[in-house]
Amino acid sequence: MSVKLLSILGIVASASCLGVATRLYPAGYDWSRDYISTLLRGPLGPARILADTGVLLFCVSIALIFERLSRAAEFSGSAKIIRIGGIGSQVYAGLTITPMHDLMVTISFVFMLVSMLAIAQGLYVNRETGLLLVGCVCVAILVASAGVYYSGQFMFALPWAQKGSLVFFALWMLSLDAHLPRMRSKP
Repeated sequence: MSVKLLSILGIVASASCLGVATRLYPAGYDWSRDYISTLLRGPLGPARILADTGVLLFCVSIALIFERLSRAAEFSGSAKIIRIGGIGSQVYAGLTITPMHDLMVTISFVFMLVSMLAIAQGLYVNRETGLLLVGCVCVAILVASAGVYYSGQFMFALPWAQKGSLVFFALWMLSLDAHLPRMRSKP
């Protein structure tokens, strides 16, 4: 099985786990008011186990994409930044299922922002305009979501911004993974 296909299947399985977890959530899950962390901090039971599994599957799937992107010809100058920042962001994002959720979100955000900016720089240098524009929108949504989260302003928008940011980011990563050629492995 192709590693690319493994990432796609992992993201689909992650979305499925999170979707089922919203239906099983004991107090009822309100998409317009609840966050993904609502599922991760809920009472231990089937909904929480599925939510934790979904988050971990998502993180592993995205980390695999970051690893492959770091080998793309377009990113040869930023390969280590993309690999360390991208995989690091997913390790810390995976740790959001622990009681140190808020700290892990912050650390993951910093790693993610660094890796996304390195990818954007590589796309700019290589004149990948379409993917660059989508990446800039993705960064803008991520930064706006973080601004709402850390400022406490416009909190009514955060549940949708959080979910939209994750979906948009996953689609951008999958597009990058499908579009960019890989460098040959060094002997």
